[in-house]
Amino acid sequence: MNNTEQRKLKVCHICAALEGATWMVEQLRELRERYGHDVYACVIREDCDFAERLRAAGIKCVTLEFGYQNLKQMALMPLTIVRLARLFRQERFDVVQSHLIAAMIAARIAGWLADVPVRLAMIASPWHLEARISRYIDRDTAWMESGLIASCAKTARLYEQMGVAPGKIFLIYYGPDERKFAPEGAPLAGLREAFGWPSDTPLVAMVAYFYPENPKSGWVPEAFSNRAIKGHEEFVKAAAVVLREFPNAKFLCVGRGFGEDGEKLRQKIIALVNRLGLEKQIIFMGHRTDVDRILRDVDVAVQAPLIENLGGTIEALLMQRPMVATRVGGIPDSVRDGETGILVAPGDVEDLARGISQMLHNPKEAARLARNGRGLMLERFTLTRTVSDLNQLYQDLFAKRKRRSYNLLVSSYRQLLVLPVYAYLGFRVILIDYMLRIYAPVYLRVLYWRCIAAKSIIYWKFRAAAGHLRNSALSVLRIARRKNKRFEN
Repeated sequence: MNNTEQRKLKVCHICAALEGATWMVEQLRELRERYGHDVYACVIREDCDFAERLRAAGIKCVTLEFGYQNLKQMALMPLTIVRLARLFRQERFDVVQSHLIAAMIAARIAGWLADVPVRLAMIASPWHLEARISRYIDRDTAWMESGLIASCAKTARLYEQMGVAPGKIFLIYYGPDERKFAPEGAPLAGLREAFGWPSDTPLVAMVAYFYPENPKSGWVPEAFSNRAIKGHEEFVKAAAVVLREFPNAKFLCVGRGFGEDGEKLRQKIIALVNRLGLEKQIIFMGHRTDVDRILRDVDVAVQAPLIENLGGTIEALLMQRPMVATRVGGIPDSVRDGETGILVAPGDVEDLARGISQMLHNPKEAARLARNGRGLMLERFTLTRTVSDLNQLYQDLFAKRKRRSYNLLVSSYRQLLVLPVYAYLGFRVILIDYMLRIYAPVYLRVLYWRCIAAKSIIYWKFRAAAGHLRNSALSVLRIARRKNKRFEN
């Protein structure tokens, strides 16, 4: 399709985030500025950081609370979906695109009910496709979408394994704004000078939030229950190994705790560093807004997650930094082993240390990998490429419509057709996965201990009653004996 034939569309992105999600702000801004689309964002709270950044970018926001963090929200989800469908019909969006599963399920059903012309879900991570509950919810409602945008090759494979037709799956990466990550334009952060380190001090950095350990839940992939996924503990332990060869190296943890529980994990990792006696070698830098400058200073960038989409690999490679990362999720898409970086086994401290040491031992080879990495990022992993692919996908799917959308009759009969979907999901999620799997065992344990308590109470009450009867009987006998004695006398 030529640029002259490009249609200006009314586009709404929907996400349940309260903070972060910079990629959605950037996508909407560029879709408006590059292609002239009329862009909107649907958020769950108008007073959150996310909504403020959207408004600062001149993006119109509509607010509707949704989620499924508890049983009440799940039970009310059909009403939320009806309100969301009404919103879509009122605004007459040409394209509705959801991000993250909390928004995806509500937007998916609501978009289908409202008969939105183009309905898309952009999958931010393969995470929910590897968790038991979210996997079957996604699989059993995917047919309502016009298309599924996988943001890494692994996500695309998982959808194909779930039975989604390949022609309905599109691979588009969450590319960051490449203008923010230009090594030739970013000044050095001057970390060595700021900390008083010699100019030849090797610097190794990991830029990542401290996400809390995951609870055991059907919404969490089983292999990652009770584990923190970003790999900070492995990074610290690998640092201890690398320091045997490079005792003057410094290791930087850049990022803050995500919420209160994330901050608790950060303090736990700090305590680990102190126990290892490495507080002078491993530096916790907290939240920084100059990540591009910090990356320019470092000799090796590390991403060590246990499960991930692409993590922070794109930004580091755009800054032309030698990259060591774990072989998980979508990371092999950006970090190609021996071509744009070094891949190591997830959770393997020794292998992670090997990758870091290999980069430090061979600076020329590390520089070659970094140059290749930046070249690949500029070709495939930029915001410019992302919005170009999204725009083309919107145009293609909108042009393929076989009839006029927002048909009231279609919406009416779909309201009836969706009832079995509600019944199925409600039965499986609320009754099976929550009531039977979670609450029933709890209630059964409570009932068991109550029965034990009741048995104990009944036993002691029986003994007390028996003792009372015994005492009463003895009293009667004593009285009878005294009467007999009086009679004999």
